Amino acid sequence: MTKGFLMFAHNNDEIDYLKLAVVNAYLIKDNCDVHDITVVTNQASYDYTTKNLGEEYVNNAISNIVITEKDKDFKVSNRRMYKDTSHTAKPLSFYNKDRADAYELSPYDETIIVDADYLILSDALNNCWGHNNEFMMNWSYEDIMYEREDPTLRKLHPTGITMYWATVVYFKKGNFAEQFFKTVKHVRDNRQYYQSVYKWPGNLYRNDYSFSIAAHMLGGFKDRAIPQLPLPTLYKTFDTDDVHSAPARNELIFYLEKPKSLGDFMICKWKGVDIHVMNKWAINRISNELMEYTSGN
Repeated sequence: MTKGFLMFAHNNDEIDYLKLAVVNAYLIKDNCDVHDITVVTNQASYDYTTKNLGEEYVNNAISNIVITEKDKDFKVSNRRMYKDTSHTAKPLSFYNKDRADAYELSPYDETIIVDADYLILSDALNNCWGHNNEFMMNWSYEDIMYEREDPTLRKLHPTGITMYWATVVYFKKGNFAEQFFKTVKHVRDNRQYYQSVYKWPGNLYRNDYSFSIAAHMLGGFKDRAIPQLPLPTLYKTFDTDDVHSAPARNELIFYLEKPKSLGDFMICKWKGVDIHVMNKWAINRISNELMEYTSGN
């Protein structure tokens, strides 16, 4: 059984997602048993990032680079508000269309999809390989600032289904996984209809929504029917938080915004646990520090 990680990294006008994927690839190589990594990107992103980092450095991190072309209409229409703490917010293109194609794009029998900004600081994902469950993803997540709670991140709608996080997804190639990704593509391609049924907020297309709906449909329309990953939970920070530094291997120092005092922060040391860092600018600012402690240095 071939095994490997899969990331998607399409740059926009401000965020170098492919650089994030390269950094995360080196973290995966240093912390996990499986070192095969495929990244799906586009030619413009590849050219930009390799120019800045060097083609050899990028190719040493990533085993297999898949070049796709962006759907121009989707690129223009799917925009989200990116935040760099509460002080800066910019509407930018959010190109996340091709995660639904993961079944065809992955060259592996067993695949773990990870977001480029889900930083792998431990070996926890080793527990997925060879698992009896052929498909796993989490609905459980925790904000490391325990006082904050955003109910919109728990369900697609207050009276609707539980939201699964497409941040990390494990699957084995087979009938179920193939049907799951076909269903995700169906939801993606008919998102206006499914938004009217499942009533997720706003006009932004998120893979969390389409994966949650596919889980509901293929789970016999039962909530939380898809098993979770063999992890305690998924940990995350908000895009209103900042990263101060990466002072040591698998260690980050965060500034976490206080929920009752916007613009004020508390400091937090985070070590040896994978984490979803929502402020993309913050990761890019400390990416060189992160890379100093990896095998890529």
